[in-house]
Order: sequence, then C-alpha cells, then structure tokens
Amino acid sequence: MRWSWVVVIVVLALAGMAAGCGGDDESEADPTAAWASDFCTAVTTWKDELESVASDFSSPSDLSEESIKSAADEAKSATDTLRDTLRDLGAPDTASGQQIQDAADSFSNTVEDETAKIQDAAEGVSSITELPAAVSTISTSVSAILTAGSEARQTIEDADVDGELRTAFENSPECDDLSSS
Repeated sequence: MRWSWVVVIVVLALAGMAAGCGGDDESEADPTAAWASDFCTAVTTWKDELESVASDFSSPSDLSEESIKSAADEAKSATDTLRDTLRDLGAPDTASGQQIQDAADSFSNTVEDETAKIQDAAEGVSSITELPAAVSTISTSVSAILTAGSEARQTIEDADVDGELRTAFENSPECDDLSSS
C-alpha cells in the first residue's frame, strides 16, 4: 500500500464519522448549531491538512526517509490540534450531550494513540527495506482509526435520540465539505 493511500484512508475515516453534515444556515445563537459548526470546522481543517500531506506522495519517487518522517510529523501536529479542539468543544447542548462528548473524546484519544504509532513507525524507517514493516504498522493503525470512527459515529447517532445534533449537522454550512467526502 502506498503512503498516499494510507493518509487518504485516514482522512476518509474521519470524514465518514461526520457524514450527514450539510444543509442550510442555522442561527449561531443556537448552542447546538454552534457546537456542530465548530466540530465540522475542526474535522475539515484536520482532513484538509492530511490531504495536503498525502499530496506530497503522488509517486513512489517521492518516498524518502525524510519525507516520510516529515509527513508523520505534520499528521501528528494536525491530529494534536484536532484532539485539543474536540476536547475544548465540550459537550453539545443537547439531552445526550455528555454521551456525545464521551464518544468524541474516545475517538480523539484513539486517533492520538494511533497517530503516535504511525509516527513511531515512520521514524523507525532508516532505509527503504524497512518500509514494508512501517506500512504494516500504519495499516493496522489506520484500521483502528476507521473502527473508532465508526464506533463513535454510531454512539453519537444512538445517543442523539431527539435528533438535535443531526439537525444541527444538517443545517451547518461548515459541514458541507464533510458530507461530500
């Protein structure tokens, strides 16, 4: 598996978690709408940064020890920002806000842990012969991120019994880019 595919898979995993976003403007006076907007903005920013990293690997000749390490550092920095932003958001102002915050926190912890493993694998590459082992580790971490994203999405959907957050996502223009991913 090429590095660019790995990064693209990670991007799509998180974008899939926020599927269902997109729609009309919602009053920013609504705290649930503001939470959804901030959530989608954080995820979109993270996704865009990872896509930028992936674009650096458009051909196998772009792979080098330094480029792999640099990409891992950039992905970690973007992930740290996402984690901090999601934690700072707190719980949405809904009946199930705490469950939703717990799911987002759990997901961000998994992304943080798995991104650290990806970075360790990339830093462990000192020659092209070590690349297959690193790709294997990265693939396992990507799979864990995909699973965590699916689980968080399901938890959020199950917790949002009144549909307050779903409506906020659907009405937030900041979620438009995620729903088209």
